[in-house]
Amino acid sequence: MNRHSISIPLAEAKNKLSELVERASRGEEFVITRHSAEVARLVPAARQTRRDVSEAIAKMRATRKRRSASIAEILSWKSEGRR
Repeated sequence: MNRHSISIPLAEAKNKLSELVERASRGEEFVITRHSAEVARLVPAARQTRRDVSEAIAKMRATRKRRSASIAEILSWKSEGRR
């Protein structure tokens, strides 16, 4: 368990879920326990930066330039697995 995490029993977490989610969105981390054993973690979601998004878009565009599918291939993929 991370020293910055707050340990909370499952039953209490269930009753206070909205509050815990709000607190996690502000940076707090929680370890949810069942019978004193760690079963889950509630942590803030990773926020993507503008740079991360730009890099992802650039990678998608580069992939698209390397390989473009024909209409026939797309239709084949669409019907693949159908009976």
